[in-house]
Amino acid sequence: MLAFDSASLVYNPKSGKKKGQALADLFAAEWKNTFPQKTLTLYPSSSADHFAAIALQEYKPKKLVIFMGGDGSFSLGLSAILEKSPTKKLKDAVGLLPAGSGNSFLRDFGIADFQSAQNALFDAIRASSVRKIDCGRFDFQQGSTLRTSYFINIWAVGLICDINLLATKLRKSYAAATVLKIPFHKKYHYRVVIDGRERSLDANFIAVCNSQFTGGAMKMAPMASLDDKMLDAIIPSFKNRFSLWGLFPKLFSGAHVASKGVEHLTFQKMQIEIPKDTPVMVDGEMTSADSISIEIAPHAWKLLM
Repeated sequence: MLAFDSASLVYNPKSGKKKGQALADLFAAEWKNTFPQKTLTLYPSSSADHFAAIALQEYKPKKLVIFMGGDGSFSLGLSAILEKSPTKKLKDAVGLLPAGSGNSFLRDFGIADFQSAQNALFDAIRASSVRKIDCGRFDFQQGSTLRTSYFINIWAVGLICDINLLATKLRKSYAAATVLKIPFHKKYHYRVVIDGRERSLDANFIAVCNSQFTGGAMKMAPMASLDDKMLDAIIPSFKNRFSLWGLFPKLFSGAHVASKGVEHLTFQKMQIEIPKDTPVMVDGEMTSADSISIEIAPHAWKLLM
């Protein structure tokens, strides 16, 4: 069995349409039945900054930290710990429990629901089963401040962000926002440096993936691996809007990567020139940036799996 003295569940009580607290209580009851000798303390977060602060506070020797929420919550917790780590790596493994609206990351392990994730976590604790996992490092300029963040799932710029922002603004589904946005979409121009090679791209969007899935069950990067020490970029460049319409249904099967007009590449570091305050998406959460550098952080953390 995994060696630890006690455990902390850091969670977003409002995740999963405000079902987070109920799931946390259910998990605590199951934990007590399964590991009665190991104390579990619940730490509900009140904001993104609070979630990150609790993660940093609780990640310490002999303590098992478990994050519960959406992919964005996982990234918040891991980013907080990685940024403060002298080696930029996690020494001890963490657990993940999906409780968001998308729950994409754990689908790479065949896990799409809370109960399956809980079962896998308990099995991993019993067997001391730990996987070394990559993540992406995102260095960006935001006004006069240079910031660093990490992502476990996806980073994106372009049409994906436009659709996400519209969905939030109109309080509509991603599918509805896609229908409204595509008729008015025009390709973006990007100057990039990929592993030292300069390129000029006219693209609908650039999606940089560490895992295969995004937005729930959309298989954005079906060839991606969580531990290959590489990032995968999906870059569609459709001028014809009808072709672009045809792209989105294929995202659920991963068939889009075989489409003419979609480029897939793997890399370790990418720099992108973008205008000031350009919207970008990091694991489902929106922010803005001026200039960007994205690189692989190989085997930066460990997952109980």
